[in-house]
Amino acid sequence: MHTSETSLRSLFTPEVRAAVRVGAWSPAPPVEDRAAWAGVAERDRQALHAEHLLWQEKAAAAPHSLTRWAAYSRTGDRVPQERAEHAMCGVVGTTALLLAATGDDALVPQLADGVWRMCELSAWCLPSHYALPESGERPFLPVPGRDVLDLANASIGAMLAGIDAVAGARLERDYPGIRARVRYEIRRRVLDPWEKEVYFWHGVDGPPNNWAPWIVSNVLVCAAVVETDQERLAATVDRALVILDRFRAGYDDDGSCDEGATYWWWAGATLFEALDLLQELTAGALDGFPVVPVPQMARFPMSMQIGENSQVNYSDGSPVLPENANWHLLARFGARVGDEEVVRHARWMGRTHPLRFDGQLAPLFRRTLTALRAPDWTDGEAAPGMPAALYLPGTEVAVARERAGDTTGLFVAAKGGHNDVSHNHNDAGGVIVALDGDPVLIDVGVGVYRRETFEPSTRYTIWTMRSAWHNVPLPGGVEQLPGAQYRATGTAFHDDGTTTQLTADLTAAYPESSRLRRCGRTVLLDRGGPAVEVRDSWTFAEDGTMTLVFMTALEPRPDAHGFTVGAAHVALERDRFDIVVEPVELDDAKLARAWNGRVFRTRLVQRVPAREGEHVLRVTRAATD
Repeated sequence: MHTSETSLRSLFTPEVRAAVRVGAWSPAPPVEDRAAWAGVAERDRQALHAEHLLWQEKAAAAPHSLTRWAAYSRTGDRVPQERAEHAMCGVVGTTALLLAATGDDALVPQLADGVWRMCELSAWCLPSHYALPESGERPFLPVPGRDVLDLANASIGAMLAGIDAVAGARLERDYPGIRARVRYEIRRRVLDPWEKEVYFWHGVDGPPNNWAPWIVSNVLVCAAVVETDQERLAATVDRALVILDRFRAGYDDDGSCDEGATYWWWAGATLFEALDLLQELTAGALDGFPVVPVPQMARFPMSMQIGENSQVNYSDGSPVLPENANWHLLARFGARVGDEEVVRHARWMGRTHPLRFDGQLAPLFRRTLTALRAPDWTDGEAAPGMPAALYLPGTEVAVARERAGDTTGLFVAAKGGHNDVSHNHNDAGGVIVALDGDPVLIDVGVGVYRRETFEPSTRYTIWTMRSAWHNVPLPGGVEQLPGAQYRATGTAFHDDGTTTQLTADLTAAYPESSRLRRCGRTVLLDRGGPAVEVRDSWTFAEDGTMTLVFMTALEPRPDAHGFTVGAAHVALERDRFDIVVEPVELDDAKLARAWNGRVFRTRLVQRVPAREGEHVLRVTRAATD
């Protein structure tokens, strides 16, 4: 937890409160101001047009329907309704962006139709989130006239508010009354619940996760565009700062995100958007960016990158960079906190990662609008900023590579931590290794979300959440359990420039049934080798059998000393351990895309039961002929 004595709420003095301005903020200039939109890059116009056509095809294939909503209530399948909602938002969002980028009046009827359809929906909330806040009840279908302020609700409200600010006057000219309808729906579905209801994501009982800044940032867009009363707008700012402080309280001073690198783009990134809007809404009077750990949070995605397209993916993260990664936003974040290394890194990434329009466009709408109008933002000094070594004590995650900012050579990430983080996997002691940016030892990640993913009674029946499918020990075949008490202890980090090392005691991560008395793990990068070593030692209460698990994306090719994975060689102590290699066919669409259809689990099983034992795994570059 952070130790800063300054809170965001403490900055909202009477003078700052008086500086809150009604009707003075817009996410972008109106479409009628063609000079303001003349700088949109042609590559972005073309990409936007292509994505617009694709979204139309997706929307035609997945229209909103009662059956799609009911699928979640019947079977727990989130995909049908989410696909329909994302497609509708994709069509409406790209239509609005195209109108702004091109000024083509032929797009006005299509945009008006899309906006009207969104206003007509029974709910903007997703069915998986449709729980009434006062009771927790989950109606089979939306209660007439009753929406729930979840991620999707707030995001759709903010996108419609953004469209109203940018294209509302143009739509009103051809469809008088449409702006009043949009603002009515934003008030009814977003701002009224925001003012009157209490949700779990407010963090009353403890620091909330990414839901807090994600929803708050979108509520602020809605209020900044729609609210006409200065006192109500100021009250919204006040309430937002309280919730953002609760979110901030869940972070250590190092700014590390226990939800992982993928979710940073919904957590740290949306906190940036909230603070950015509040600063603009008060003409600079409210500046939350110096408050700890906000400046440190800006460094997290850079620190977690492995290669140009890969990242450390603990928790419910993806090994590939997420679709919502927006490097222009990271550059702006770095600039606001005065971190030029983050700015240079963002430019470096932005030069090879163009602006995307294929993600969840509603929650990405504001950052996309902003980036679209800054085609030359990557100009200036650019350089990768990944550190040679870093330890984040808030999450007990360490990363190390052979040379700072270099995507070639060996990379390792290791963690201590506990098994009660947001989006938790039972993986205390987990290790990820890459060579030249390519995976060697992997964290498989998470599949497509479904109801079972978030039910405590079923989450750890899913194999990707279990320690048996992570790079951790299995003493006596016993897995780690979920909960804060199942954790690494005594985690220590050391780096002298030549060797980077993380050491942790994993004994407490396992239940008593494991019969463990001690289970220590040391993960190190020896730059002199160069090599990565995973050193395990253990003691049982009586003779026991240790199994060590190592997951790979490619099939291990055994040899006399271990096995080869891609360009890496993994040396094992084969004389004392049997090697069992199991292919895992991936029938989950998300996992299959990430890992090309399958992964492999290699189990090292101790041949002779003993009271104590040890093992050293060593990863080096494979010899070439």
